[in-house]
Amino acid sequence: MTEITFCLSRAEFAQQFTALPGHEAWGALQTGNGRIAAASPLALMHRRAGSDDHEPAFALTSPTDPAHTLCTVAPEAVAAGSQTAYAVRDGSGHLIGRIVHERSPLGIRQAWRIEDTGRRCSAVAYKGNIRGWIAFWAFSPLWVVLALIHLLNGELRPGSWLWGKPYRARWRTRTDGGPGKAPLDFNTGRYRADPGLLNVHLLYAQAALYGA
Repeated sequence: MTEITFCLSRAEFAQQFTALPGHEAWGALQTGNGRIAAASPLALMHRRAGSDDHEPAFALTSPTDPAHTLCTVAPEAVAAGSQTAYAVRDGSGHLIGRIVHERSPLGIRQAWRIEDTGRRCSAVAYKGNIRGWIAFWAFSPLWVVLALIHLLNGELRPGSWLWGKPYRARWRTRTDGGPGKAPLDFNTGRYRADPGLLNVHLLYAQAALYGA
């Protein structure tokens, strides 16, 4: 399969579909920049009603047949330490992999790890690259000034861009020689996925969790 470029869209038009029982229409994975509705999204996203904001659960369905489930994503009951592990199952309920949310080895950044069944292949990403974090902390003293300007203008809740931390992430497979190829890459609001390296529904599931 060739590389797929897509974004996660939660705009109003992306939620105009009938949610699965016990779920709410949450958004869509679609080609393009997310500002204009795609003629045919890659997947519709249904969030399980009542699922925790910090540990969400989703069902991803076919855009042409919303009754056809592509995969489900749900937190596992037991996770080690500060980890949160999610089981990803196909439409028949068979486990196709896991996604683990944890901290980086130094505990500084968030880490996301995708594992296919049997852990034959895994890919790891850390939230924000080094350059982004350096810039984030270098300009952090300006936050107080910017926040004050917003308050003086009557904006009690400054936009998320003001406080937003670096969000870039590139999932790389691991080899004996170090980092390998990247089955999933997130940058400036878009994902690039290589289904030849990992199950495409695992990649969709990771995009849903990363954007939740």
